[in-house]
Amino acid sequence: MAAGLAAVVLLGTMVIVGCAGGSGSSSAPRAPEALESRVEGAAPAAAPFAGLTAARVQLGRRCLHVVVADTETERDEGLRARADLGGYDGMLFAFSAPTDTAFTMSGTLVPLTIGFYDREGRKVDGFRMTPCPGDDASCPVYRADGTFSYAVETTAERLPTGALAPCA
Repeated sequence: MAAGLAAVVLLGTMVIVGCAGGSGSSSAPRAPEALESRVEGAAPAAAPFAGLTAARVQLGRRCLHVVVADTETERDEGLRARADLGGYDGMLFAFSAPTDTAFTMSGTLVPLTIGFYDREGRKVDGFRMTPCPGDDASCPVYRADGTFSYAVETTAERLPTGALAPCA
C-alpha cells in the first residue's frame, strides 16, 4: 500500500444488519437517510483529491467540508501520503453496513484525530493517532470500541465534538 495520513486496514469483519426503521410521520428525512443521501450525492472533489468526492457534514455545531471515502479502494488509501488536506477539513469514511474495521497509520506524515459514528450519527469512540513509518502489518492498529458506519479523520486535535449529521 502507499504511504500517507490515514489508512484503513480491513482487519475487522463486515457485519451486515437490517436498517433500523423510524417511527413518526415527519416528511423530513431521518438523520441516517440524510447522511446516506449526502454521501451518495457528494460532488467531485478538488485538488489534491481529484477523482474522489466531497461533501459537507455537521459535527457538533460545525459544518465540515470533507473528502468522502466510500469504496474499499478509497478507504484503503485514506489520507496516506498527504501532508496537506487542501481546503478540506478532513475525510469521511462511509461504510454500507456497520463494521468493526480497524485503522492504521502506516506511512502517514502527520498525526490525526479520528471519530467513529454509528448509522444515526452518535459517537461510538475516538482518539488521536500517531504516524507510523512502517507497513500495515508492523504499525499499531486503532479499533473503535464498538461497530460504526462512519469515521471522520482530521488533522490532530481538530475534530469537533458532537454528533455527525448533514449540515443544516
